[in-house]
Amino acid sequence: MGKPTGFNLKETDMKKYILQLLSVAILAPAASYAGNPDRAGGAGATQLLINPYARSGALFGSNTASVRGVEAMHFNIGGLAYTQKTELFLSNVNYLQGTDVFIRNFGMAQNLGGGNVMGISVNSFDFGNLPITTESQPDATLGTFSPQVLNIGLAYSKMFSNSITGGITLRIISEGISNARASGVGLDAGVQYQTTLIKGKKDIKKEDFRFGIAVRNIGPNMKYTGSGLSFRAIVPASGADRRAYMGSESFNLPALVNIGVSYDMRLDKKGSESYNHKLTGHGNFNYNSFSANIISLGLEYAFKNTAMARFGYMYQEDIHNTADYRTQYIGITGGFGFALPVTKTGDKLLIDYAYTPTRVFNGIHTVTLAYILASK
Repeated sequence: MGKPTGFNLKETDMKKYILQLLSVAILAPAASYAGNPDRAGGAGATQLLINPYARSGALFGSNTASVRGVEAMHFNIGGLAYTQKTELFLSNVNYLQGTDVFIRNFGMAQNLGGGNVMGISVNSFDFGNLPITTESQPDATLGTFSPQVLNIGLAYSKMFSNSITGGITLRIISEGISNARASGVGLDAGVQYQTTLIKGKKDIKKEDFRFGIAVRNIGPNMKYTGSGLSFRAIVPASGADRRAYMGSESFNLPALVNIGVSYDMRLDKKGSESYNHKLTGHGNFNYNSFSANIISLGLEYAFKNTAMARFGYMYQEDIHNTADYRTQYIGITGGFGFALPVTKTGDKLLIDYAYTPTRVFNGIHTVTLAYILASK
């Protein structure tokens, strides 16, 4: 991809942007109450933390610096700017297999020209039909209900130069049941920087090192409202029948900051221009406002950018403590993917799968299908 039309950043401007990135990296921990396990359980809307995409799922979210296209709307919106023309993504997540909880995700990105890209994502949860019970009727004879969880993201990303991209996402959050609901909005922001080396007359690009920062789930508190928070009460003194209301406390969004790096290792013979074999290492440090920090590592092997194998690992304080652990995730994630050419103009069909082991139930299975329209 060449330099975007209409941009003419000088070397001094490039250095300024890089310094701004580093400043954000230094200040981010303080801004997010970094790694505060004492506040664990103090946030709501934690469905925002569940990754619906297979590629980054297999890497355990370690690809903050290198994620591209539609998938960037979840981890680092700066990567959305690399959308060449149009991308369509569909994902299905079998969350904690055995619970019958499924997550459906749709994402679309469109390049508008001049380095500008818009995107939209729709993420919904399917909990199935659950029996209705009450204190007076605990035998589940009142029918069924299904909780409703829906997140809609509207994203914009911009390519400032060959090396620097950035963007923001406005996310609309809705969750609840028929008689009690909470709604809110959250903001994500992210930037990416990559080195670009052009050799010879053939404009061979070698993007070895990438750096990314993303701030996620920043927004006002949410609060439940609705008739489901009320109950029938009899006043002892007068015997009057009244409707009492139980107040709902507001809750924070699960704010966090990701700082990541990645590095491409070309495994072909020295001097080769084909780059048939590529090994990419990923690393990410996650500053959490409402739990302990997370370190995640990932490794991806790509053959001709057509067949990929991926592995990931995350570490959090007490992760191996069977009595006092802080996350259901444990072990090494894995997955694979294929990028199949569809047309001579470069359109591709992507098929990706990821498995994430968990302490309870039978892990998380994620399948993603995507169609990528080329720029020509």
